[in-house]
Amino acid sequence: MRHYEVVLLVHPDQSDQLSDMLKRYQDLVTKNGGNIHRVEDIGRLQLAYTIKDMHKAHYVLMNLECDAKTLSEIESSFEFNDSIMRHLVVRMTKAETSPSKLFLLHNKDAEQKRNKDAEQKRNKDAEQKRNKDAEQKQIDPEIGDKDKTADQPDKMKLVEATDQDTSKDLGVKSETDLNESDTQISATKKEEDSDEKV
Repeated sequence: MRHYEVVLLVHPDQSDQLSDMLKRYQDLVTKNGGNIHRVEDIGRLQLAYTIKDMHKAHYVLMNLECDAKTLSEIESSFEFNDSIMRHLVVRMTKAETSPSKLFLLHNKDAEQKRNKDAEQKRNKDAEQKRNKDAEQKQIDPEIGDKDKTADQPDKMKLVEATDQDTSKDLGVKSETDLNESDTQISATKKEEDSDEKV
């Protein structure tokens, strides 16, 4: 048995029937004693040139191990199937089981798009939650007042503690310090009064 790589371009309008079609080809290969090493549904991609007035096609890649009779049977079914726009069969030296470069490239784009969509969804959910909370506060103002009143005792305690610290600082100053400052203020007032008279 030999190894083959098969590439199919499926009509984009018929891509919903693709899974049944691939199952038929896989059953045909396994029934005749062959193996299927890899099946990649790459997806709908832009064509380099139009084929049957189509600009896009659904790409499928398969790696098979089968005999010549099975391969000729599969190729004839490709030719008589109207949904397959083009097909290519290439003989390989060994079985390819790792993902193809085209599959990796196409899935990276799809994965990036999924990640971007998920991030947008998270942002949208967070915004909706904020809007819902704001609406809830508008609808039930008591909830907003409860939040404020819950914060107010803490703020009051903080203000009282600050006032006590300030009064302690004032209490530390002696009466002589206060008298001296009063004396300085009265002396400056006397100088200002004398300047005004002159």
